Amino acid sequence: MNRTLLLFFLMTFTLGTVEARQSPQALFDEANTLMENGQLNEAMNLYRDIYESGNVSGGLFLNMGITAVQLDSMGLAKFYFLKARDFETTTSQAEQALEYVNSQFSRQSAMLPKLPWDKAIDWINHVPGASGLLILGFLITLCGLVLLYACWFGSFTFSTFSTYIISLIVAGSLLAGLAFYADYVDQRYDEAVLIENSRRVYETADLNSPLVSIAYEGYDLTVDNWKSSESQDWLYVRLGNGQFGWILQDGIKTL
Repeated sequence: MNRTLLLFFLMTFTLGTVEARQSPQALFDEANTLMENGQLNEAMNLYRDIYESGNVSGGLFLNMGITAVQLDSMGLAKFYFLKARDFETTTSQAEQALEYVNSQFSRQSAMLPKLPWDKAIDWINHVPGASGLLILGFLITLCGLVLLYACWFGSFTFSTFSTYIISLIVAGSLLAGLAFYADYVDQRYDEAVLIENSRRVYETADLNSPLVSIAYEGYDLTVDNWKSSESQDWLYVRLGNGQFGWILQDGIKTL
């Protein structure tokens, strides 16, 4: 898609719309005016003020991405469009913008397809949530325990309902265990985008260690938060092609 047409389409959709409150809305309107007048750096600074105040929305991230595109910072634009994609009101616009931005990178990262298990964990964390799945598992297990207690107190015979009781308790326990694992994955790993031109990826958190690979602007990374906490100023990441290594955290934007 032509850049001018893309920007026109997105700006038509987003200018004047933001899910924010009165004071942030005034800042948003001012930033929109600055962007329309070509004062891009000033507009981006105001958008960031809104973001740092905690008044985020799909419209805000979409406009930040549009501004980044006009500043020719495609990695940063990708980051903001990915953020905008998480909001229902701007999902489709962000998807179209991401198609354009990804086509502008001179180097494309090899991407391994996600395993079905990983897709299932992503779905759990984004749709019912780990807490929702945990509650469901608890309720199913509780139903099984209620039937078991009823058998103990003579209301039913265990042999009649043994299959149901065991099935409910096992299914509920499995769902609860899956919820804990999904929460563990969500806490430990974060998706990130490289917004700088390039960064070297090393075997250890040391500039003198062997080189694993080179990441380029727009590359998708998976950050291991727990392992990254072992070294200041470094992140332990997985590249899209499955390689692991350490990268300086400057220029990495975590979603």
